[in-house]
Amino acid sequence: MTGRRSLLLVGTGLVGGSFALAAKAAGVFDHVVGVDLDPKALAEAVARGAVDEAGEPAAAEGCAAACVAVPVAGIAACVRQVAAKVPVVFDVGSVKQPVIDALAPPPHFVPCHPIAGAAGGGVGAARADLFRDRTVVLTPTDATDRAALNVVRGYWRAVGGRVVVERAEEHDRRLAMLSHLPHLLAFAYVEVAEGAGGLAGAGSGFRDFTRIAGADAQVWADILHANADAVLGHLDELMAALGELSEAMRGDREALRARIAAAARVRRALEAGGL
Repeated sequence: MTGRRSLLLVGTGLVGGSFALAAKAAGVFDHVVGVDLDPKALAEAVARGAVDEAGEPAAAEGCAAACVAVPVAGIAACVRQVAAKVPVVFDVGSVKQPVIDALAPPPHFVPCHPIAGAAGGGVGAARADLFRDRTVVLTPTDATDRAALNVVRGYWRAVGGRVVVERAEEHDRRLAMLSHLPHLLAFAYVEVAEGAGGLAGAGSGFRDFTRIAGADAQVWADILHANADAVLGHLDELMAALGELSEAMRGDREALRARIAAAARVRRALEAGGL
């Protein structure tokens, strides 16, 4: 790989493939070696131009960095495989603290979570602008090397991300409410609605509420399992709020209207702020 600035990409799905496309377009890397347990996914990544050659973890030798873009349950093992071979390793997992706890991470590993997605999955849905103006959270530990952190921060800024740094525990609590719980609700709602035979007349409200229920099952089973405590804590809060709304539906129309109006004000303010 002499003369080339190469990236090892472990996992060639939507997020990993999008990072590879974006990083090459931005000139951060000029060569990407892809690794994936699914040979069809890897072949598609090569065909899409996200990956320049198929390889194995051993191909990390000579690469400038490794991006681990596999489901949460597999991140720690993949980092261990490649960490001794590259100067910088980072991941893109949606849950951070369980990975850190499982890994006892090397100093040059930088935990990351780009908060970006797209309809559909796999590298077929990957695109170079996926991270533009999207928040990318870095959750370094006390042992994380500052130079590695700065390098990875530069990668994400180069592909258009808005980089923030926070503690892993805080990230997981916040994302449990803002991302993980909504997915859990969408999965449950689709299951109940389908069982009730009510999908034939589904319209835009159903479509908007359930869009995220089409997410990758393996990815989201890993996320919800890994962050279960935080998600379940917020689920208890939501169940309490639903109980109060249920009581208002049965007897206090004005209280029900006031709570709906308050939620609507919050939602409109978010829209006005560019959500």
